[in-house]
Amino acid sequence: MTHTAQTRFSRKTVAIAVALVIGIGGWLVSHPSQAAQEKDKEKAKAPTVLELSHSDLATVEHGYLTQPVALSGTLSPVKQTLIGAEVEGIATEVLVRNGESVKAGQLLARLDTRELRDRVTASAANLERARAELKLAEKDRLRSTDLLKQHFISPNSHDATESKYAVAQAQVKAEEAQLALAQKSLDHATLRAPFAGVIYERHVDVGSRVAIGQKLFGLVDLHDLEFEAKVALAELPAIKAGQAVSLRVEGFSSRSFTGRVERIAPMADNGTRMVPVYIRLKNDDGQLRGGMFAQGEVAVAAAETDHLPLSALRGLDGKAPYVLAVENGKLVEHKVQLGLINQISKTAAIGAGLKVGTKVVAAKLDNIKAGQQVKLPDDTHAGEPAKVDAKKAG
Repeated sequence: MTHTAQTRFSRKTVAIAVALVIGIGGWLVSHPSQAAQEKDKEKAKAPTVLELSHSDLATVEHGYLTQPVALSGTLSPVKQTLIGAEVEGIATEVLVRNGESVKAGQLLARLDTRELRDRVTASAANLERARAELKLAEKDRLRSTDLLKQHFISPNSHDATESKYAVAQAQVKAEEAQLALAQKSLDHATLRAPFAGVIYERHVDVGSRVAIGQKLFGLVDLHDLEFEAKVALAELPAIKAGQAVSLRVEGFSSRSFTGRVERIAPMADNGTRMVPVYIRLKNDDGQLRGGMFAQGEVAVAAAETDHLPLSALRGLDGKAPYVLAVENGKLVEHKVQLGLINQISKTAAIGAGLKVGTKVVAAKLDNIKAGQQVKLPDDTHAGEPAKVDAKKAG
């Protein structure tokens, strides 16, 4: 064999060997070992474990649960008034300012009384003159009566005397009324607080001329407040006068107040079909102010019962609500009997059937059902099965 032939044989041998190696490698890649296949099958059969977080769970609790009706409105003082001028005049004294507390009968302002005093003096003088004329008319009447008995005067003459006497009596009454009006006007020139409270408006200054009917001061008593709440007709039968109302007022997030249903309007609003309900509350320390927004709730039913958040209940759109409880690492379906529902705290009574402390799924996770294996956040067993985060399930 020549050198050239040997070279060709050697190249051919190498090519065949390379081809065999590539072919065998490809077969091994496309046909894994039996052990690897079995391992993959076991892994595929392993159940998926949902890892639940604390936010995914709720706990059955036992306690006092109420079914409230929510109420809201703006606080307003029960007793408030605007003090206006009842006579015309110039303000000579203004003794209070906005925000000042005043006592019942306290002097607020005084108008110029010189002209009013002159009117009182004149009316008093007119009354004295009328009384003097009445005395004279009475004497004439008595004399006329005697003369008539003796037939010294005619009946017509006596009637004229009686008429003068009646006119004199009427004149006295008229002058007494005029004096009373003048004295009343003089009294009205001095403005006083009709009740104890706080000045919240002032529209007069010293030297200002005020007209009759002009509003000068606003006075409010903050010890008793109330607010008007609108209640739906469906909830109205449960509302009764005298029921306690728990209140939260803006600006007092850490403090709660208690009021009572004072009265209920006899008719619903034509537009909203809501009925006004009036809640009254004491404000002895004077911390609350008119115009503050208040939210409250009146408990129309209450019971001591097992309860869960509404988010943990499933099947509420059907006739058989249920929960998914965690028992021995699995989800178990339990039917529940709904009782009181608190729409404010989003809590519902579930009756008996689940032990207090039982963990249930509260999060609305996709594709979970009874029998699903789960892992609680405080579960210390790692386990071999494959795991998937509950938030990514489905």
